Amino acid sequence: MSRFATKEDLLSDASSARERLDRLLSAMPDEAKLVVIDDGMTAKDFIAHRMEWGRMMLRWYSEAAARGSPVVPAENHTWGTLRALNAEIYDRYVDASLHDLESEFRSVHDELFVVIADCSDAELFEKHFYDFTGTSDLATYFTSATGGHYRSAYKHINRWWRANKAAYSTE
Repeated sequence: MSRFATKEDLLSDASSARERLDRLLSAMPDEAKLVVIDDGMTAKDFIAHRMEWGRMMLRWYSEAAARGSPVVPAENHTWGTLRALNAEIYDRYVDASLHDLESEFRSVHDELFVVIADCSDAELFEKHFYDFTGTSDLATYFTSATGGHYRSAYKHINRWWRANKAAYSTE
């Protein structure tokens, strides 16, 4: 069950988590976003990961809304193979430019917001409204692709940035 009771609360949570992540990323010079910070990943990699999971969420929703049966989480993957799926996502974007990923991340986020805003309360909060959500509701899935994922990225990036920002100071 979603931790939110209203669409407004869901959107507010996603927005505030995203704004916090954006403030952190904007405080970092581009070269710092390319340094490995955690588990072999750079801030750029964290951005790519969140962008791709947002894209997957948009695909799941659009296929389900068109009365289809989306493959969740992805073709040839189950929830038990997330480590392999995440490695594929990393490999897909490792050579992408930071600028392109940041731009696409903003675009995916904006699209998620439009989709959430257009959903009915029944779509968001009734369990089993869409089969792909299993025992969860759609709002839980959207939270995972937005606020929850943004908070996770913030935590990892911020921990590294607090310990290393002095090395990037121009003062």
